[in-house]
Amino acid sequence: MHPTNDKRRRHTIDIIFTLSLFLLFAVSSIIAILFGIRIYSHTISSMDRNYSSRAFTAYITEKIRQSDNDSSIYIDNSNGYEQLIITQTINDEIYATSLYEYNGFLYELFSKVSIELTPDSGQKILPLSKLDFEFVSPSLLSARYIDNLGNDTVVYVSLHTAENASSDK
Repeated sequence: MHPTNDKRRRHTIDIIFTLSLFLLFAVSSIIAILFGIRIYSHTISSMDRNYSSRAFTAYITEKIRQSDNDSSIYIDNSNGYEQLIITQTINDEIYATSLYEYNGFLYELFSKVSIELTPDSGQKILPLSKLDFEFVSPSLLSARYIDNLGNDTVVYVSLHTAENASSDK
């Protein structure tokens, strides 16, 4: 064997070995990045679900609690869609806050009781696909919310003015 051929063979083996190590490192890096992307997207999805559920729970609970001392709270189905009505008297005028699902959103509408407004007159609050209210007892209101991803959340709110709460007003 010729000595220069031996050096070339060693040099070629060194290059192939180095390239193989580099390729292994690159493939390992890509696999690690793909796993990281998958974990990140799962975490973001989970955070979105939790945010939606927590925002709904906090919103509904706070709306009911802020008006629960001397207000009348009832469920109304007269306009073709279910709405939670919270009435209150301000300067001898009766006002109502309506919470309802319309066109895939939770809406809130605040107006005088004597004024009839269309459902789209309200303020969009949260996207959702279904909203149901039910009085479990005279002092316990249930609000069931299904978000756009199909996640079901049920909130129970204890009413302090139980004698005012009824579903047949």
